[in-house]
Amino acid sequence: MLYFEDFVVGKETLGRERYPVTEAEVREVGQRWDPQPFHVDPVAAEQSPFGGLVASSVHLFAIRVALSNRGLDEPAAAVSALGFDNLRLHAPVRPGDELRVRVVVLDRRVSGSRPGLGIVRTRSELLNQRDELVFSDESAFLIERRP
Repeated sequence: MLYFEDFVVGKETLGRERYPVTEAEVREVGQRWDPQPFHVDPVAAEQSPFGGLVASSVHLFAIRVALSNRGLDEPAAAVSALGFDNLRLHAPVRPGDELRVRVVVLDRRVSGSRPGLGIVRTRSELLNQRDELVFSDESAFLIERRP
C-alpha cells in the first residue's frame, strides 16, 4: 500500500498493464455517453476529419482512471479524489490501440483540516503502443498518511 509519505515530487511511474481499445467498446461507450458519428458509426466516421472511428474523451478518462487504480505497482491508500484539471486530448485513439498510463507526482502537502491525510497532485498520461501521448490530466486526491 502506498501512503502519502511514499509519493515523492517528480517521481514518474509507468504502468505495466496495457489496455486494448476495441471497436465494440468505442462504439458502446460512444452510443451511451457521446453519440457523435465518429464514435459510433464506422461509415460516417470515415468521412469525418479523423478518417475512422475514434474513442471519446469520456472513454479515455475512464481508461485512465482504471489504469491508474489497477495498472500501477501498488494500490494507494486513497480516500477521495478532489478534482481533475487540464484534461487534454493529444492524439486520436483508434480501435486496435493499446494504452498504458504514466503518472508523475507534481506536489503534495499535509491536509490543513485533516492532519491524518495528505493531498497529492499528479499528472496522468495515456500513451499508445508507439509511446505517443494521447490523453493527459492533472488530479488531486486525499490519501492516508502512514499509520
